[in-house]
Amino acid sequence: MKENLEKLKEMNIKIRRETRQRMGQCLNDLSFQDLQSLESDMESAWRVIHDRANRVLTNQIETSKKKVRNVEQINRKLKMELGAMDEDPYGFC
Repeated sequence: MKENLEKLKEMNIKIRRETRQRMGQCLNDLSFQDLQSLESDMESAWRVIHDRANRVLTNQIETSKKKVRNVEQINRKLKMELGAMDEDPYGFC
């Protein structure tokens, strides 16, 4: 159990260090290869985030377009009903 605890502590320290590095801190101890690897990881993460943001934006645009089409359809229907009322305001044939 004690060995497991030590391994978990080391892993926790490593994860915290990597998190700080990804936030742009604690970079002085990294070699050039480590910096390149970090840069590559960050670019990959940026692509994933960018793609997700584009999908969310596209979905929002499509939802807005559907709402506009629905409102336009309702508007046309109301105009038709209003036009019918103008022709026969009291419902007489």
